[in-house]
Amino acid sequence: MATLTDNAIAARLLDSAVRLFADKGYPATSTREIVESAGVTKPMLYYYFQSKEGLLAAALAHFINPFHERLRQVVVRRLNAHEMLIELVWAHLDFCQANQALARLFYTLYFGPEDQHGLVDLEQYAEQGHELLMRAVTQAKAARLIRAGSEEDFGMALHGMINIWVMAALRGEAELNRGVAKRVVDNLLRGYKHSDSR
Repeated sequence: MATLTDNAIAARLLDSAVRLFADKGYPATSTREIVESAGVTKPMLYYYFQSKEGLLAAALAHFINPFHERLRQVVVRRLNAHEMLIELVWAHLDFCQANQALARLFYTLYFGPEDQHGLVDLEQYAEQGHELLMRAVTQAKAARLIRAGSEEDFGMALHGMINIWVMAALRGEAELNRGVAKRVVDNLLRGYKHSDSR
């Protein structure tokens, strides 16, 4: 079954909207700028998305739903718990690196002014990602990689490190690769304590 984004015009509108929203901010981006960037007419935007807010919601879903599907594929693969954690971190880093405008837009909306929080339900996306990450953390506990009772703390630390690395990459201060994902997981599992310290 064809989806809205199989349509070339709708896809161009989504791409242009994400890029402009990320570069200028949602409130400062006009529908005129979006349609001009996409090379279509304003009625096309309203035909496919009804409004600028509808375009924002569709753009986030268009990009984030495949991301969550990628995370699900990691969780259901037959990997040992350590490899699963690394692949899950890498899926986050790789996706954000390949979709930098979307990552910037998401962080801007999520941490931005309160009046933008009601535009779309960002919590649903954050919760889905966190739930998938916690499934891998639960497997890490079952494999005795982390101690029982530390799952929530470990999951928050892992999520925090992912966000820090993504933000560093968005600022041009880091290059993301599988080696970074492995370091994040291994350092969190081992801790940063010097082996000579007590």
